Amino acid sequence: MAVRFFYKSELIIHFTTYINTCNMSYHYVTYRSYLKERFGKPVLKIPVNGGFSCPNRDGTKSNSGCTFCDNRSFSPVALVSSSVITQLTASIQRASSRYELFIAYLQPFSNTYGTVEKLKSIYEPVIAVPGVIGLAVGSRPDCLSSGIYEYLADINNRTYLNIELGLQSASDKTLAYNNRGHTFSDFKAAVQELADREIETVAHVMIGLPGDTAESMLDTARELAKLPVSGVKIHQLMIIRGTRIEEWYNNGEIKPLELEKYAELVSDFISLLRPDQHIHRIMADSKPEHGLIAPQWSAEKMKSIAFIQNYMDENNVIQGKYE
Repeated sequence: MAVRFFYKSELIIHFTTYINTCNMSYHYVTYRSYLKERFGKPVLKIPVNGGFSCPNRDGTKSNSGCTFCDNRSFSPVALVSSSVITQLTASIQRASSRYELFIAYLQPFSNTYGTVEKLKSIYEPVIAVPGVIGLAVGSRPDCLSSGIYEYLADINNRTYLNIELGLQSASDKTLAYNNRGHTFSDFKAAVQELADREIETVAHVMIGLPGDTAESMLDTARELAKLPVSGVKIHQLMIIRGTRIEEWYNNGEIKPLELEKYAELVSDFISLLRPDQHIHRIMADSKPEHGLIAPQWSAEKMKSIAFIQNYMDENNVIQGKYE
């Protein structure tokens, strides 16, 4: 994947040109606008459950998982047990009056965690579904092997492919504290292997993780700006029932970010990224009935996004401004 690095004098010119080309009105380059520009019409990304597990939960690395993780709260398909094709075709049918093009998104857990044969048994039927123009695969940087890299390169030659890698923080101290089970070097190595095969990558990052400071969170943005990472998906820390984070929260050891502070941090984070990196999301959402304990603004997605956008308006936030 060829990645262009911009001189600071080019940043505003590039970003303004991109906004005009994509008819955007945001302070950052959205993934949705990128897909529309690339494929000529709107594309719907459909989450599906491929039935994969995770080395951080099955005992390979840990039995407890990451301190913050409960896929049932984060993914709408985490508990779905029907076949991937059944899930996908049902969602396509429901959306067919509004969309013609779809990306199948293997979302819960680590969807490259298995043999090449297992991946083929799931990936190949999915990309053959009419209307599916690509595949998005959520995974971890330590769930890739030489054989899987080569298979992904083959997929990438036949259809659109996007690999989403959980990073959360570029601080090894923070990763260890939250039981991630991998290092930032693992992430960089995986990104480079994928980039060498011209495969798009997305970094999942979380703002507000225990162990991180405001400066270390922004260091993560600075590090991502140096790497051949195509996109970034940004989440806030959420306190989810049944996680280790909930224990820390109940003991008064951690406190989730207020919306005002999150708006400031996510704005600064975006300002440090390159202007060519697509922003997939600026916040996550959940509901109390799905396990959300705090912060409560996570349950009011549209209202919270409007608040963040207003903050960006008032503070002239532009992606890449400080890169």
